[in-house]
Amino acid sequence: MALPHLPPPIEINNETKKRVIDGLKKVIEIFQANDLLDKAASYQTIIHEPDVLYSFIQTYRANAKLAESVVVGKNGKPAADEDAPLVCGISLAQVQQLLVKTCARYYFEQDTKEEVGVVTETVTKTRFLFFKTTEQVERKVGGGFDERKVRELSRYMAFDWQLPLLPAYAELNTPQLMELAENFICLQSAEGIHQFAQFDQSTIKKVKGLVGADFPLILTTRPAAIGGISGWNKDMYDFYRKHLGEKAFDFFAREKAFFMVCAALDKPLVSVYGDVLCYIHAANLEEMQRLNIDKADVLIGAMKFAFGDKLPRILSQQNFAKDILRKLVESLLHLTQEKSQLAISAQLTCKAIAPQVMDWLTKQG
Repeated sequence: MALPHLPPPIEINNETKKRVIDGLKKVIEIFQANDLLDKAASYQTIIHEPDVLYSFIQTYRANAKLAESVVVGKNGKPAADEDAPLVCGISLAQVQQLLVKTCARYYFEQDTKEEVGVVTETVTKTRFLFFKTTEQVERKVGGGFDERKVRELSRYMAFDWQLPLLPAYAELNTPQLMELAENFICLQSAEGIHQFAQFDQSTIKKVKGLVGADFPLILTTRPAAIGGISGWNKDMYDFYRKHLGEKAFDFFAREKAFFMVCAALDKPLVSVYGDVLCYIHAANLEEMQRLNIDKADVLIGAMKFAFGDKLPRILSQQNFAKDILRKLVESLLHLTQEKSQLAISAQLTCKAIAPQVMDWLTKQG
């Protein structure tokens, strides 16, 4: 999976900034003249309201030809590449980064702003060297914002897809942001941000050290896996990662009670279950642990053969253990055939009961 990369930081002088703003205002006018942008929208609206800026960027991408007279490359031709320098000295990608960063910073400042209040204090003053008087004075308090948090969040803002995620990003605290650093941009969905936000700094730091180069991939695919990984040692993490591939992150995102059941599995058995461990309910896993490794392998193969892509839904149901699986396990427990013959028997049995299983599945909540 290709991981995102943050563009290099922008440093522009006042002249370049003025040219960017003037160009942006001209594009706004063009879009408004073509009924592509609300007439009430202004430069200030666009850089202060995330939803308006996001819509503006999408409008530009869909109608770039209308702005060809304004958005011109250094070669004097209409800009065709987002990373090529424009006549103003920076690229389209950098213009976007500048706009997104400005808008995000304003949003986070407002989000972390303290409520303004008034406190009354008693002040003693000395007059004419000897005489003291006391007075009640009022003083405004609050109104500031969390500068450190705003600075850390703003540092990693560069893409239009981040704009709808600003409310979710705001849930993160400064210690979490410090652990993320440039990996911040790997959090690309509100769900993923919510998952990450539940872990404290010490847990995140521990997992970062344990998984190494996998950390950005975990953030991109399943941040909830951090919780599960934190309870395993490096040897077992590496083992599950090797045998389950990227599905290992689905496994580690499971509830901790499930890992207690997995603790009884030796490494050969883990290899037999494979990605089934990503979705099987603990009750079903406990039921199957009554079988030896060969019979477990046979039964898993037979269920995959007979139930196909419905198997994850089936094995994730707790009631499957007592309603159906228990009889399947018991049918294999006392058989003494060779593994190849066991496989044939198990496939025939699972195929025969498949209609019953599918009917049972439709009745589950």
